[in-house]
Order: sequence, then C-alpha cells, then structure tokens
Amino acid sequence: MEISPQYLAGFFDGEGTFSVLWQKAKHPQNFKKYPHATVLLSQSGEEGLNLLTAIQKQYGGSIYLHIKPGQYKAKKPAYKLYWNKQEGIKLCKALIPHLILKKEAAQAVLTYLTRE
Repeated sequence: MEISPQYLAGFFDGEGTFSVLWQKAKHPQNFKKYPHATVLLSQSGEEGLNLLTAIQKQYGGSIYLHIKPGQYKAKKPAYKLYWNKQEGIKLCKALIPHLILKKEAAQAVLTYLTRE
C-alpha cells in the first residue's frame, strides 16, 4: 500500500499531533522545565495497527502499545506511532506543503527540531 504525503497530511490534520510543550524534568529535585517536540499518530484495533504499520514502513517512526484492552475500559488496544528528531524533521518537511489545519503546529515543531 502506497501512502502519499497528501493522504498522510490529511490523516494528520484529523488524527495527528504536532506539538512543542514544556515538560518538567523527571528527577524530583530538578525543577527545571524544558521544551519537548512531539510528532505522533494514534489508532486503535487491528485495522488501526495495520494502517500505522503501513505508514511506519514508508515514513519511519516507532509504534507503541499505548492502551491494552480492559485498561481505562478500552475494548480494543490503542497504538501510537512516534517519530524521533531526524524522522520528525523529514516528515514535517514532507507534510507541511499539504497540511491545512495543523500547518502552523507542524512548522513550529520543524522550527524547534532544526534549531541550533
């Protein structure tokens, strides 16, 4: 299955996340906050996993089981496809020309990820 950048951009406009958020350091004695960029898609069930797997084969990223059936009253498993820094840069560059709703958010992530 070939997934075009246009299709993936539309999918991201509806289901994806581009964000740069401030997170607290995980160490309890470190009160600093730092920015963190996120590029991800979430889907549930076997069909959702199949789609995320097809996207991953073409655009990279890592798939994680986010919610197991029965957890939080979920009836089926939920998965997340995340992109690391280098993959996120490449993905943002491919999708930004085709995004509508999340173009500004993707541009903010790209600016953050490519900073010096």
